[in-house]
Amino acid sequence: MGAPTKATILIVDDTADNLSLLSSHLKSIYTVKTVNNGDAALRIAFSDQPPDLILLDVMMPSMDGYEVCRRLKADPRTRDVPVIFLTARTSVEDEKFGLDLGAVDYISKPISPPIVLARVKNHLSLKATADSLRATVEEVRAAHSRLEETQQHLIQTEKMAALGLLVSGVAHEINTPIGVALTAVSHLSGLVESLASQFQNGAIRKSDLARFLENAREGTLLVTTNIVRTANLIQSFKQVVVDRAGSERRVFDLKDYLSDALFGLDPHLREAGHSLTVSCPAGLTIDSHPGPLSEVLSILIRNAVAHAFRPGQCGRVILSVTPREEDWVELRLSDDGKGIDPEHLSKLFDPFFTTRRGIEFPGLGLYIAFNLVHQVLQGTIEVESLSGGGATFVVRMPRRVSALAEAPA
Repeated sequence: MGAPTKATILIVDDTADNLSLLSSHLKSIYTVKTVNNGDAALRIAFSDQPPDLILLDVMMPSMDGYEVCRRLKADPRTRDVPVIFLTARTSVEDEKFGLDLGAVDYISKPISPPIVLARVKNHLSLKATADSLRATVEEVRAAHSRLEETQQHLIQTEKMAALGLLVSGVAHEINTPIGVALTAVSHLSGLVESLASQFQNGAIRKSDLARFLENAREGTLLVTTNIVRTANLIQSFKQVVVDRAGSERRVFDLKDYLSDALFGLDPHLREAGHSLTVSCPAGLTIDSHPGPLSEVLSILIRNAVAHAFRPGQCGRVILSVTPREEDWVELRLSDDGKGIDPEHLSKLFDPFFTTRRGIEFPGLGLYIAFNLVHQVLQGTIEVESLSGGGATFVVRMPRRVSALAEAPA
């Protein structure tokens, strides 16, 4: 490594003897530049290589030291360069005026070179510390910015995972009626071909036609029923997706909406050997944001499937809805799983907290749910659990949100 670069000191004084005296005492330690007026001082200060510290005389012709200091502190390039005033003005008011302008020190004339040297060393040391701290702050800000970007990316990933689960669940549900309809159409096609062959051969009988009509009636009814069911599933899915994408506030029947919002999760619960039971009074209307509510419940159910049950356990998830006083509603999502360790309860809603670290479990689901409940649904969310006794997430929300509710990004 090379030798450390010397700090540069700019001395500004209209008296040649002062410039010579200070320069001779400082140049053995520092790189020294000298000028005898304010304009020259500003040209050097605003150059590509500004000084590390400025010793500045106050009383100079054309532009005094106070004006030079004022311009230095007004420019971002030189705002942090320490300025030490050298002056014969010794009153308290003069010193206060100079320090208020941004100077770091005030040395009275006649000059004592050892005192000047000691003050210069001290302020350069302070500047080095300040520069280091400033660089650290910038690094922290940059790291914080990167962390926020990463967090937003992970939040979006978590949201897309929830939507992906919904999509795959809907696809699973749609496959059944589509499959039945396709089988019925194939069977009808075979009947038509058989009847056409009999007709061409002149071998068609009344009983054959009657049997065909009966089978065709049953087949078309089966096709119609399953196509209607598919259309209803798609319509429900479209509404849930619109709600999640737009997060618009609207009035909706909670029981009907829960049926639409959660049907995509049911196949995944069944595949894992678990069951979902929903209990909600009929006619319970809500004036709120259905999309965020759907997302919260989806996160809580996915969390139960991922964390609540032991391997091989066939568990139960129960969502019960109860109207409360003062136009509030309470949703309790309970499972009969292994429960939550007491030391984890206080951390569940913290960002990035998870007991199963990995790409699939970034620890943001419950954090997102917490923020949606508090910021958008204007409610609260809590968790109750006993180790070995399952867990219950309790969401309390007003039946009518105020106009202050935030729509999530």
